[in-house]
Amino acid sequence: MDKILNSPDLANQRFDLWKFISSNQIGLSTLSLVSIAFLVYLPVFSHQFQMEWDDQWVAINVYTENGFKGYNLWAILTEFYHGQYAPINQLSYTLLYSAFGYNPFWFHALGVTLHISNVVLVYFLIRKLLIQTDNFKATSVQRISFVTALIMAVHPFLVEPVAWVAASKILIYSFFYFIALSYYLSYTQSKSLKHFMLVLLFFLLSFGAKEQAVTLPVCALLFDYAVGRSFKSKWLWIEKIPLFLMSFLFGMITLLSQGADSVGLLSEIPQYPFYQNLIFASYSITEYLVKCLVPVKLSYLYIFPNDIGQPVPLRFWMYPVIVVLITTTLWNFWKQRWIFFSISFFIIHLGVALHIIPLSRYAIVADRYAYVASIGIFFLLAYFLDKILESRTYPKVSIAISFIYILVLGLYANQHSKIWHDSDLLKKEIQDQLEKRNKFQNKTHQDGIK
Repeated sequence: MDKILNSPDLANQRFDLWKFISSNQIGLSTLSLVSIAFLVYLPVFSHQFQMEWDDQWVAINVYTENGFKGYNLWAILTEFYHGQYAPINQLSYTLLYSAFGYNPFWFHALGVTLHISNVVLVYFLIRKLLIQTDNFKATSVQRISFVTALIMAVHPFLVEPVAWVAASKILIYSFFYFIALSYYLSYTQSKSLKHFMLVLLFFLLSFGAKEQAVTLPVCALLFDYAVGRSFKSKWLWIEKIPLFLMSFLFGMITLLSQGADSVGLLSEIPQYPFYQNLIFASYSITEYLVKCLVPVKLSYLYIFPNDIGQPVPLRFWMYPVIVVLITTTLWNFWKQRWIFFSISFFIIHLGVALHIIPLSRYAIVADRYAYVASIGIFFLLAYFLDKILESRTYPKVSIAISFIYILVLGLYANQHSKIWHDSDLLKKEIQDQLEKRNKFQNKTHQDGIK
């Protein structure tokens, strides 16, 4: 046996296998990400429509049923619908219905396919970014990009837009958004007009699915910082003018679409006062951050703590204090280049969901709004893991903890996706959560009396 194990032929086979793995690293990584994400979201293929939670009007409507006739396409591109403007998302429903009717399998298959595509796009986007900075070893580039995408593939906080048809606009906006950012990185090196025009095109398509795409110009500036472009360059600012003009136009369209439904900033309905919006923003960003790291008590509905005109519960006042304290006391930590990049990416992509600008929101936090923003935190985790492995400080322990963490995330995501099977199961889940919350609040109140 020893002779066989130590034979030159077996040694050559081992070498050849390692050479094969090294030379096919990107392909094997991509295949792994696709396979893992597919397995995690396998239950979603059997899901039904959420007929009591928006699918009945977002996906199932006259725009979907009227097909690709000229008048219908014009209506999709020019009309506001229930306070929303998302023509690219609506076109995806129209296409699916034209091919398969209202078969929920295909609508959910699109969601899973888009998520897997986004995971792969993030893997290549992070690789491209790190390679252009020229500050990372090849092993670090591979490790950080793969782990970032892997966490994205399995994280339960991202289940909602994948498992819920009505939230598919998040997946479509993200798909075009990541492509736009990739072309932007190409542009920063080539200065090619073609690359810049492709950035504008995919920016337009991204907004056509979801208004959160308006953050792209700011994210482009963050990428400029990451790759070391000089902010003293006039051209860097001149080239952003088309992006910011488009972003402003998109923002106005969003406000007008919501105003047409008598909601949002341009409507006359009562709004929360600005100081309460700041409290909500502090709470939301804290909650999003915690759930990116430790996804506990996930729900499909996080209600506001008070009605408009009512005082904010006292415990919510601590969140602005927490945010200020963490920011100021750890400023030397935050301003390190890649930590600043990660946190900034996270905050930028939550910007329109933090209630500072009153928009049509019925929930103080929503899992789907963290879909792109969470990548900043996942990148930070991957970056720290790479640093630990580079320093050779307990590498086996670090790998073991990381493996367990990702495995638990994947198992949780797989189980969490099942509650989106249909409206009855979803309602039961929220009722169970409300009962647990009421029991906890009653117990807390009784303990206070004692």
